[in-house]
Formats: sequence, structure tokens, C-alpha cells
Amino acid sequence: MRPWRSCGVVLGVLFEAAVPAGTGLPLPDENRILPSSLELERKTQPWCPGDCAVAVPFVARYGKGSEHLVFVGVHHAFQPHDPTMRAVAAGFAAIRARLVILEGFPTLMGENPPPLVQEARRYGAPDAPDFDRGEAMYAASLALARGVPFVGGEPTQAEQLEVLRGKGFTDDDIAFNSLLGWFSQALRSGDIPDTSADSLERIYPKLAKNVAAQMHLQPPTLAAFRQIYQDTYGVALVEDRKFPLRIDAVNDKTRNGEQTRVNMMTRDRHLLGLIEQQLAERHLVLVVYGGSHWSTLSVALEERLGKAQIRPFLK
Repeated sequence: MRPWRSCGVVLGVLFEAAVPAGTGLPLPDENRILPSSLELERKTQPWCPGDCAVAVPFVARYGKGSEHLVFVGVHHAFQPHDPTMRAVAAGFAAIRARLVILEGFPTLMGENPPPLVQEARRYGAPDAPDFDRGEAMYAASLALARGVPFVGGEPTQAEQLEVLRGKGFTDDDIAFNSLLGWFSQALRSGDIPDTSADSLERIYPKLAKNVAAQMHLQPPTLAAFRQIYQDTYGVALVEDRKFPLRIDAVNDKTRNGEQTRVNMMTRDRHLLGLIEQQLAERHLVLVVYGGSHWSTLSVALEERLGKAQIRPFLK
């Protein structure tokens, strides 16, 4: 499955202002997490057809002793009849979870954070924005209906920025990466129909506002943003037929792609630490996350819980 790496950051940043700076969660060693690659996804997800251009969600079930985990590997979806939504429902049916871990917002928001409870209750509303229509809020709505607490699986934005800056990425690098992620989100959710100049001009003020207001970074002008893309990828963003796959971390060999991979490792370390903490404390855990995260964590999960029983959800 080709992951959409920026989606978690896109969703989580909506509520970042309410979150303290750090979690204090013990982080597993990076060596326990597999480097993300297309080859890894082909190996760990053999049910994925062809070159994985079409994502296939799945449910992976683990059990060892008192610890049971169900990991729903999703592709980020916004339509109620998408196979991802069926996989999420199947995940809830597979385990009487005591905690649900969701992609897209920081753990430090706590269990059932009120802003997200409000968003989850809007799932399915005809006027709901793309965040409310995604699989994370669908899963949150199912958790609320069952009386099961849900929590975010992400580190805080401050933690992610600290790691990126420590690796030498500038604020300009980070702002550009974030803008691309939000632009990809807008395209995939249907907020814009294509990568035309008209679409970019219409959505860019909103993207730039996100960077300034939520990340406290100075966004480039639209002209500068387009020029950075041209310089980075050697093609114009407008009418780029390979966008957004071009910025997928599996294939992107540019400095921007390296930034995405560093951020993925930061997120994966946090997620694995949270899963292991909650398995020890609550024993029955459901995770709803992009399938690429399962691939990178698959060895660590198998070492703790044994082999998974896996059910793919084909279209």
C-alpha cells in the first residue's frame, strides 16, 4: 500500500494549540522499527495488487497471553462505503477493546478530547468537512457508541519540530513540506478537483494560513512555493500528473522526501511506545492507522505478540 505520509500531521495540527509540548512516553529504539520502503510494503502486504498503486486496507489480529491487539491498516478514505470503513468496522467487531488508538492527533490531548468528540459526532453529516468524513472520526464515532475511550497516537507538533530541526531541516523546509501535505490532502479529499493553477490559487491561502496560525512558521508566497517545487522535483506543480504520488516518502529521494521519512520515524517510535504501554496496562487494544505504519512496526509487534492473522479488504 502506498502511504499518504502527511495525513496524520494534517489532521493532528488542527488541535495542536491545546496540547503541551511533550508526552514523556518512553520511546523504543529506532532499530526496532523497519525503514519505510516500497519493497517493505510489498513484502509485508503481499495481498496488495500490482505496484500497490491501489491501497488495500486490512485487519491484523494478534494475541499472546493476556495481551490482544487488533491493528486496522487503512488507506486514508473519506467515503462511507470505502473498503477502509468496512475494515474499521471489522476491527471493532474483532476485539472488545479497552482503548482505541487513532491516527492524526497527539496523545497528550488525552482520552476522548472534547474537540474531537464534537467532530466525531458529526461523522456522516452532509456538511461535514474532510476531517470529519475520514476514517479516524468514523472510528472515534464507533468508539463513542461502544463506550470505549479513544486517544491519539501522534507525538506533539513541538516534538516533531524539535527532531526535524535537530536533523538540520530549516523552518522553510518544514513549511514547504507541510504545505505539500495539505495540498495533497485537499486533492484527495475532493476539496479541489485537480492540480490546475485555478485550484492551487483557490486553496493556497487556506494552506498558508494553516502554516502561519497552527505551526507558527512563515509560509512562502504562492509563486515561491511553486518555484521551490520546480527546483526540488524538476517539474512544475501545476498539472503534475504524478502528484501526489511524487511526494510519497517511499519514492521521494529528494531532501523533502528525507524530511518526511525522518518525521515518519518520529511518529512510528511514538506509536510503538504507546501501543506497548497500553498493552501492558489495558491488554485489549485497537489501533486504526495507515497500513504503512503497520509495515514498519510489523517485526516489533510480532516479536511481542506472535504472528498476526490478517484479513485484507479488497474493493
